[in-house]
Amino acid sequence: MRSVPSTLRPWLIILPLGAALLGAAIAAPEMAIRLAPVLMLIPAALLFYEYPLAFAVLMLAVYGLGVDFELVRLSASTVRDGTEAAAASGANEGIAALGAVVLKVMPFTLAAMLMLRYGFAPAVNWPFLAFTAIAAMSLVVLPMGRVGDYPEMVRSFVGSTAPFVLAFAAAPRRLWSLLCKGVIMVPLVSTAVGVLYSLVGPHYVLDPLNQRFQGMHNAPFLAGFCVTAVFASTLEYLRGFRPVWLALGAANLLVLLATQARAPTAAVALFLLLVFIAARGQVFPLRRKADLLMGGMLPGLMVLVPAFLFAMDRFIGVDGEFNYSGRDVIWPYFLDAIQNRPLFGYGLGAGKLIVDPEDPLIKLLRSNAAHNEYLRLAVDGGIIGCAAIFLGIIAWVWAGTHRLPRADRIVLRCALVAALMHAAFDNVLIASTGVLQFIWFTATMARGRLEARSAAPAAARRGWRSWAGRNAAAAVPSHGAGRRRVA
Repeated sequence: MRSVPSTLRPWLIILPLGAALLGAAIAAPEMAIRLAPVLMLIPAALLFYEYPLAFAVLMLAVYGLGVDFELVRLSASTVRDGTEAAAASGANEGIAALGAVVLKVMPFTLAAMLMLRYGFAPAVNWPFLAFTAIAAMSLVVLPMGRVGDYPEMVRSFVGSTAPFVLAFAAAPRRLWSLLCKGVIMVPLVSTAVGVLYSLVGPHYVLDPLNQRFQGMHNAPFLAGFCVTAVFASTLEYLRGFRPVWLALGAANLLVLLATQARAPTAAVALFLLLVFIAARGQVFPLRRKADLLMGGMLPGLMVLVPAFLFAMDRFIGVDGEFNYSGRDVIWPYFLDAIQNRPLFGYGLGAGKLIVDPEDPLIKLLRSNAAHNEYLRLAVDGGIIGCAAIFLGIIAWVWAGTHRLPRADRIVLRCALVAALMHAAFDNVLIASTGVLQFIWFTATMARGRLEARSAAPAAARRGWRSWAGRNAAAAVPSHGAGRRRVA
């Protein structure tokens, strides 16, 4: 699609901003005065508009540094030290929530800048449309369900669509390539900065409760980022067989095992097995597979096996019984809610409110999250809404990979299968880990579309030269044929 003309682009930012400031000054002058410092951000916004690659780097850095978790730790330590009164705890909670808001808003900001500069992507964004339909249905369902409210629905809609909003935007190949490769560094940045921070500051790189490695995040979130990093490093390796991507993938796998996260590790194992089986021929030749197995055996035994043994402490448990980490306790709450309203659910956002946080069992678990996206979305939109959302994701990825190079198509579809399995045990859509994962899906498909489009004219030119050469050769008679005609 055509992009916005360059002469109109500045006015698309200046006019709405000026109208908003004027309206705020008329309706709430005191608030407008308080928001005056926000005007200092306008030069930064214009800078990032001119250099969207810089904003993409900033977004990846924010995810890698775990800004949301650091704000949570900062607010918790302030309350614990008693330097703030009890009445200020609400403000601290607001500061802690600010990080999560920033992580969800940044993809919308990048998408808006790209759409203004380069226009819209040609592909249909089925997941976003599915969530929009569920939000529209929630306008009717929320009063009937009596669990959530409209502000909570809006917050849930923003958080649920943040992973997919970037799919609306067109952009140059270099930006998509930056995102495809940059996600590989997110868990490694979290690991490196977390280790350094623990040496010089009040930070625990190992969770004090269970000694799980957490970097700048917590262990489950860091593991979720590692899943996407392994997906991405596998694809980059298969695109050129450069050892650097293999090394980065192994480093992320090492961090994943150190987190002792079972569902992410199972998702990665399934993904690698599917790629190993499905990728044949030139995509992943048998010789490369043999070299990888034989050549990687010694370093794998030296590095990954100790980490795997460390992870097995939590996988198996001390008493040999499987530990569901509270999932067997919290899932019945969601199953009961689904049985009460099976078709259309309670409205978007109700899945976070269906469990009472004051329940003694929930306080013991320290979480009211479903840890199962199928159950959470079935509470939000019913079985119909949940099916629509996941079918939209499948259709989006399957159709988006149809014309991609074979390596991209195989890796993306295997990653989709692993992500769908992972969704049964973790929050892979609403959390920041899901945002980064589907940003990678979006960037990889967009990069593949641009490469296929640029390769098509070259193939056409090669076909024309071949056709012209054959016709020219046919038009020039051989010496023998000329002598026969003369005779």
